[in-house]
Amino acid sequence: MLWLRESPSYFRFRNRTIRLEELVHDEVTGQKLNIDSGAFEPATQDDIDAVFEPGADLDFSALTEEQFVKETEEARNHYLRGEGPIFDIYQQIDQVLDQARQERRQLEPQERDMLTALRRRTFDMWEQEFARRAAGEPPSFRYSGDDPE
Repeated sequence: MLWLRESPSYFRFRNRTIRLEELVHDEVTGQKLNIDSGAFEPATQDDIDAVFEPGADLDFSALTEEQFVKETEEARNHYLRGEGPIFDIYQQIDQVLDQARQERRQLEPQERDMLTALRRRTFDMWEQEFARRAAGEPPSFRYSGDDPE
């Protein structure tokens, strides 16, 4: 029987993020990030089993919720292109990171806090966008991962 220490639990798994939850009857279900669309999709039983028994060659680590949001948003920023408020925020994030790199310095505490807040904001914006689309509303913006309609 599979079980989690906490539900939900968060992981980096095969170069993407995955969120697992334990349901009432000790059943584990999950959502994994699709890096092509930016959306979360149901994790397969094979994905779930691999999280519980990771192999030596598997890119895997347990994450806090904050790390999960950070890694999810870093992947979306890296793999997706588009225009609109989310991508404007990604541009702000990139500018802060580029500035620190150019100055060859670590991020300052206030910069780290700002990046954490910006990533949480984009994470929530994606969740709202996918909920709107699931409810049959038209997209509020287009991006490279959109399915053609």
